[in-house]
Amino acid sequence: MTAAGYITDVDYIPGFYPQLAPVAMRHVAALNGVVPPRIADGFRYLELGCGLGRSLTTLAAANPQGTFVGVDVNPEHTAATQRDITAGGLANTRVITSDFASLPADLGEFEFITLHGVWSWVAPEVREQILAAAQRHLAPGGLLLVSYNSMPGWAHLQPIRGIIRQYAVLRQGDSAQRVREALAYLLFIRERHAKYFEDNPRAAAYVDGIVKQDVRYIAHEYLNEHWTSFYFAEVAGMFSRAGLSFVGSLPVHTNFWDLCVRPEFQELFRTTTDRLITEAHKDFCANTAFRWDLYARAPRAMKSFEERVREADDIEFRVTRAGVTLPHQTNLDVVTSTVQGPLYQALLDMMSTGSRPLSAIVADPRVAGTPPADVSRAVDAGVALGLFEISARHVDTATGEPRGPYAMPNDFNRAVIASDALSGRAVAVASQLTGTGHTLGDLDAGILNELVERGEDGLAPRVGARLTAAGRSLERDGKPIKDQTEQGVIMAQACEAFCRTSLRQFLQLGIVSPG
Repeated sequence: MTAAGYITDVDYIPGFYPQLAPVAMRHVAALNGVVPPRIADGFRYLELGCGLGRSLTTLAAANPQGTFVGVDVNPEHTAATQRDITAGGLANTRVITSDFASLPADLGEFEFITLHGVWSWVAPEVREQILAAAQRHLAPGGLLLVSYNSMPGWAHLQPIRGIIRQYAVLRQGDSAQRVREALAYLLFIRERHAKYFEDNPRAAAYVDGIVKQDVRYIAHEYLNEHWTSFYFAEVAGMFSRAGLSFVGSLPVHTNFWDLCVRPEFQELFRTTTDRLITEAHKDFCANTAFRWDLYARAPRAMKSFEERVREADDIEFRVTRAGVTLPHQTNLDVVTSTVQGPLYQALLDMMSTGSRPLSAIVADPRVAGTPPADVSRAVDAGVALGLFEISARHVDTATGEPRGPYAMPNDFNRAVIASDALSGRAVAVASQLTGTGHTLGDLDAGILNELVERGEDGLAPRVGARLTAAGRSLERDGKPIKDQTEQGVIMAQACEAFCRTSLRQFLQLGIVSPG
């Protein structure tokens, strides 16, 4: 096996990426008028370059009717993934140690193929292997999601990658150590006003974010020999050669050009009908630096709202959080958009009691008189703006005060909370109702673990003791809080806030159940 310039001496960092969820991919296909694969009676899902496997295993736990296969070239990654599979009792999941040229001959076809953190970081011949795998293994009508560093957003940042890589090549040690020394050098030249940073103030500010990130992430991001950023048209052309058609992109708002570009550019988009040209224009107007693109093999077009209901009415929509009111404003970096008006108020009212499919939404008397296609577009735009969320199944709104004792019915969730609570990194747990994972901070994970295992009595002191035993401490403004009384007050507030907000959400999503 060969990694072809890919970093293998340092493990990647674990993480969950909701963009990889089948429900997210299906929604993007549907809102763009493409029939998504059906999932209720089973489906097959392949992740190429699954890393430590947390997206793969979380999604497998959230979709027990699916069959999940992960592939990674690093045996330490696949060993860690297998441990999670075993601990979580995921009988529907398999992980393979392989490069993309050596995939098993009997791998079969998949309704979903995903690759995150791969395309921009591998050699050209490996990208060709990915395209060949997509041709062989993506089922007709299936969806493929690929992420990559994109232009022109990377234009002013590429020299930073060059500085880090060039300096790291001259240093000794593993990739993590060489990155530490390269970052120190980067700070040194910035603080002494190197001309590049004087001429590129955004690049100078970008350094502040880099130095706060895990060095393992930096090693994988910047040290790979074949690191490349792409224009959208280049990637679309490559997948077209493999027989795949561009469908849409994530996040959801990137499918609405008026949410991606400022008003002075929008006339250009009203007169452009070619989607591939529109995407290229959008990237320049928004200075896009990273893309999540969805492709399909032999996609079938949905030509009417009625056809969308027939093909994808199992996707449900619900209010993002309790207490949302209009007007609702969202900052999407380039555009700040405000949602208001009677149609959105009607949608907010009907979804506040629980999730609903589009068929039920358009049949509600509160939107009578509004064409179904307009209602559908408003719902999709509400998702794009963070007003609504999607679910794979029906989700009821929680009512009343939560009362313990509590249990966590999913074996995977119990295992991941027990292992990763207070670990210093975010933790994702699976919901079979939403069909995806939900991320919480490691302190909240510690609170949840204690709440489920030992109940509410003495919750804050117990979590505080575990935090101390883990060599961690509460902080304010980046500095540890040393006063024990103050620590106790803050921990009590954290536990109370968790039980008031997050616990309610987890009960609603079936992640936690009354014991």
